[in-house]
Amino acid sequence: PKHARAQMGAAQTVEWDVTKVAVVKASQDGAWSMLSNLREIKFYTKGYINDVEIKGSELPFDRIITFADGTKRTEQIDQVDQQYKFMAYRFKENTLPAGITGVHIAVFTKDVAGKAEVKWMARIEGKSDAKKALVAQLTTEFDKYADGMTNLFKNAVPAMPMNKKD
Repeated sequence: PKHARAQMGAAQTVEWDVTKVAVVKASQDGAWSMLSNLREIKFYTKGYINDVEIKGSELPFDRIITFADGTKRTEQIDQVDQQYKFMAYRFKENTLPAGITGVHIAVFTKDVAGKAEVKWMARIEGKSDAKKALVAQLTTEFDKYADGMTNLFKNAVPAMPMNKKD
């Protein structure tokens, strides 16, 4: 029992280095459908990401992202939770920037008055100068994700019930 409490306490005190929240004009299911289809990141970032490759289908598996500037990053997808509509992933060791020892990212969704709130959060471990640079990079990246999701659903027409005429 003590061990379980210690883990719970640790989970509650996680400090995130980067947080970005977007409220998009879509249902939580609609936003989650886009986010959880891991290749769609290319679609909603509109040119920020040029290519996405998925390696494997059993968790954990890898997603290799190629950015517009040609740089690549391999992410290990650890969780894609369809019930609670969140995911967790990390940078693979071979793609960590110099001075960084770990990067953990979580993406949460929730329903807010019929719209979807999407929250991207990153925890970065490493030397302070390297961490500062990566915080700036991920802040820009999460802004692109949020803007892309917001713009994608901006002109979405909510589903209307069809009335049958007899």
